[in-house]
Amino acid sequence: MHGNDASHHELKPSVVVGVIDVEKGTPSDNDRLEHGGNANLGHYEASCGKEGPVKSPASTPGIGTAGLKQFHKYPLLLIGPVILFCLLTGLCTFGVVYAAKDSYDMEQRRAKDAALSAADGLAKQLSSASRTALSMVAVVKVNPDWPFLESRFDELSKELFRQSEKQSQHEDSLGLMQLALLPFGRVRALKSKYFDSNVTYDVFSPEHIHAFKPVDTINAGTLYIDGPNLLSNGVSTFMAGYPIFFSDTDEDQSWGHPDNISHPTGCPGPPCYYPETREKFWGFAAAVVNAESTLAGDSVHLNRLLSDDLSYTLTVSNPGWDRDKTKTFVSGGPNPEKVSANVTVGLPGNAWALSVYNPRLDEIVNLRKGLVAMVVVVSFILSGLLSLLLFSSKRASVLLHEQLVTNKLLHEEKESREALLGRQLDLIACFEQNTKANEKKTSGQQNTLGNGGALTWL
Repeated sequence: MHGNDASHHELKPSVVVGVIDVEKGTPSDNDRLEHGGNANLGHYEASCGKEGPVKSPASTPGIGTAGLKQFHKYPLLLIGPVILFCLLTGLCTFGVVYAAKDSYDMEQRRAKDAALSAADGLAKQLSSASRTALSMVAVVKVNPDWPFLESRFDELSKELFRQSEKQSQHEDSLGLMQLALLPFGRVRALKSKYFDSNVTYDVFSPEHIHAFKPVDTINAGTLYIDGPNLLSNGVSTFMAGYPIFFSDTDEDQSWGHPDNISHPTGCPGPPCYYPETREKFWGFAAAVVNAESTLAGDSVHLNRLLSDDLSYTLTVSNPGWDRDKTKTFVSGGPNPEKVSANVTVGLPGNAWALSVYNPRLDEIVNLRKGLVAMVVVVSFILSGLLSLLLFSSKRASVLLHEQLVTNKLLHEEKESREALLGRQLDLIACFEQNTKANEKKTSGQQNTLGNGGALTWL
């Protein structure tokens, strides 16, 4: 009895241990499997003799999102867009500035050429006055005696008026209005075409010397053009005058002057007479032309400037003026105060300046500014698009890498779950096998005990 009891009691722990192992181990593993966590069954000691660790998959990290809002993560990607922006801006700006400079220089040369052409035309218009004055000088040089010149003056003036009128039909010249001879600076012969004038005056007198400045003209010793001047009848004119000198002449030479004088008023010596060279001043030969058309801007040369969309200003300078040293006597166009080119009108003894403004120069400057701004904007847009493309490519690359890592982890977790499932099936089979073995042993022991009791009883 006692021996059988001991055998019986020795079998129970084995069964209990197997049941406890299954009850403690299997639910815990199933719980890990249901929650998708790491499964680690450890080492199981069962009567079937199977044991071993189950591999645990690594924990799955969170998938990062790299986008355009995280530029600081990929600073090197900005190098390409920055280089593209600098190249586009630099090259295109250089091209725009170079082309604008060529256009600007061309328009500036165009304005300069137009100003030179107009200045030459204006000087040519006044050539009728200068040629007429020089023609009278030639006559005086032939015979400077006043009785001879006075007797021939009417005939000479008619011929000069006729030539001037004939010339004006073929050339753009100003109309000749007056001819005058001024022996010793006094007007003694005066002929007007459109009105009669018997005015006589002395340009060396105190009331006229500041206006005509005859001493300055004598010192210059060459042809001069003065004006615009206003005549007594209200007509504006330009005057061409020439100082006439004779060498090897006595100081008291009068050339038959009607006023019985031998020198200008207040000028007995230099510059009217030089004793060393015996050069003596005879007087002036002057021609007056109409300046109304030029002052009104009605000139073919000035109109050509306006037809070319150019503005102009014609000024005259005289350092001897008391107040304004420069005066504007004609201007035209919408912006005559602006200057693109400034040229000097070639007039003897005078300082005329013609300023021309070309509005296309400002248009070129404004266009250049607009094009440079457009280049910067377009370069910025293209650089931005390149940045988006690079960051999108980088983000796609990162996402692809993370997807591959995720797929690998999922595959490892799948293998772990399959191993865990196989282990569970092995445990179940082990449990069933142990259960059947225990049942057989228990049944055998009971039969042995039953047979032993019967024998004893017998």
